Amino acid sequence: MRIGGFAVVTPTPTALAEFEPLLLAELLVLRAAAAGGIAKVGYRRPRGPTPEVKLRGEFLAFMARGGGAGAPVVGRQLQIMGACVVGRLELTDATLPLSLWLFRCTFTAPPQLGGAQVRGSLSFGDCALPGLLADGCQVEGDLALNAGCNVDGAIRIARARIGGDFDGERLCMGDDGAAHAWRQTFVADGAQVGGDFKLLGGAETIGELRLVSARIDGDLRAATARMTADVNAAGARGVALNLDRAVVAGHVMLDAGFSAAGAVRLQQTRIGGDLDVSGADFDAVGDAGWGVDGAALRLDRARIEGTLTMRRLQNPLQGASLADAQVGALSDDAGTWGQHHVLDGFVYRRFGPDAPTDAAMRFDWLVRQHGDHVDRDFRPDPWRRAIAVLRASGHRAAARTLALRREQHLRAIGAIGRETSTLARAVRRGVHALFGALAGYGQRPWRLLGWAVVVWALCGAAYWSAADRFAPSPALLLAAPRLAACRPDCAQLPLTMPAFRPLLYSLDALLPLADLQQERLWAPVRGALAPELEGWLGTPLLRLLNWAESACGWTLALTALVSLTGLADRDRRD
Repeated sequence: MRIGGFAVVTPTPTALAEFEPLLLAELLVLRAAAAGGIAKVGYRRPRGPTPEVKLRGEFLAFMARGGGAGAPVVGRQLQIMGACVVGRLELTDATLPLSLWLFRCTFTAPPQLGGAQVRGSLSFGDCALPGLLADGCQVEGDLALNAGCNVDGAIRIARARIGGDFDGERLCMGDDGAAHAWRQTFVADGAQVGGDFKLLGGAETIGELRLVSARIDGDLRAATARMTADVNAAGARGVALNLDRAVVAGHVMLDAGFSAAGAVRLQQTRIGGDLDVSGADFDAVGDAGWGVDGAALRLDRARIEGTLTMRRLQNPLQGASLADAQVGALSDDAGTWGQHHVLDGFVYRRFGPDAPTDAAMRFDWLVRQHGDHVDRDFRPDPWRRAIAVLRASGHRAAARTLALRREQHLRAIGAIGRETSTLARAVRRGVHALFGALAGYGQRPWRLLGWAVVVWALCGAAYWSAADRFAPSPALLLAAPRLAACRPDCAQLPLTMPAFRPLLYSLDALLPLADLQQERLWAPVRGALAPELEGWLGTPLLRLLNWAESACGWTLALTALVSLTGLADRDRRD
């Protein structure tokens, strides 16, 4: 208490006589404690401090400390049901040698347990609390705000040490219609929980649930929980669940109807098991984009040893950020991803067994990234990762298709040669287009065989139609001048000389380094097709066709070499 502006420490009662005369409810508590039973003050949660259920907070604190002379507590648990605790339950820095079990009790002031040491468990099942102030408390057993416990105020267990579970099953923060409910908050920063942290059975929290830098040795289970962040003066919704830098040894389960109106943050969080958000709703009221950063889910730099499961979400994720996060496996579906998510630096070793591995879905996933990351500030890492994981998991066809579509996307956004001069950009875009047409940017090398057959057939047909315009080659005429007037059907040709074969001649010209003797022994006659033009050019048109076919052959061969050896693979080259 304060007198004249100065704090005055009120001595803590240490004897039962200091509380006399006892209230009716206190007599029941005294008798039940002596018998080691439950003090059944009432069977319903009281609405107010009527004489039958009124229990002074000072008396409850006295009994919770173990009682004293004339007020023994048999066993290691003080159990009270249906009481209305009036005044403060002041147990700051106190040592409780027993468990405190309160069921369907109403408190008029927040229990004060900051720095307390509890040699058992604390349970407020189905109680009505205006808050709970327990920063730095140490509870050897469980801390329970369960069974429909209603807390119309802040819950503070920052830096608390809980040896067992935190049980918030059916916890409800905020009284119905309370005008100040939007200013609630649940602060457990730096808390340590030796067991599970549970918010099950449709638990409801209002304000920000903070577990920043907390450590949970078991699982964090919040299936069906509903979390509602507050709205600031600018109309932007805040954070509903904050697990930044938390360490969870087991699994984090935000599944089976988990709902958050506000951002869910797991930045730099360490999870030893899985993170499962199947069936969750991360934008329950549709205003995630109005927040500070517009991200409904943030997993930046998180480390998840198991699987990140994000399937059957109630709404596609809008603005999810997984920058530099690392997970063992990714299990999602086509309905997981909305728009503007961040995947740069996101590492996953494999796709889950039910995750789509088709190129169409993965391409759609990648192009839904933040606008700049798929345009002028193109981020290559997410594409490389998806292609590499598909390839490593045996989905090579999907990996090749995705790599091809990436090149098409780069071309569509003008990224090819973007930072070079106009001339260099034109050359690079031309080569890039040719490479795509010939071999699908190295992902469709078998196309080259088709192109080779087309060139061979067309040139062979041209040579066939002009077969009478071929004669022995100049090198052969030097040895046998009498053959100067010969054509392919000439009778003077040596019997050992290979006959002119148009298709074989075309193949000889097309295949680099091949010698089928056709080009070496036969050559087109100058002036046979268009004398004036050929005279001006100085060479037969058929010779030009022959040179062009040879150039095509070398181009196709080099393209095949580049494709098959991976020299043009952007993922290996960059």
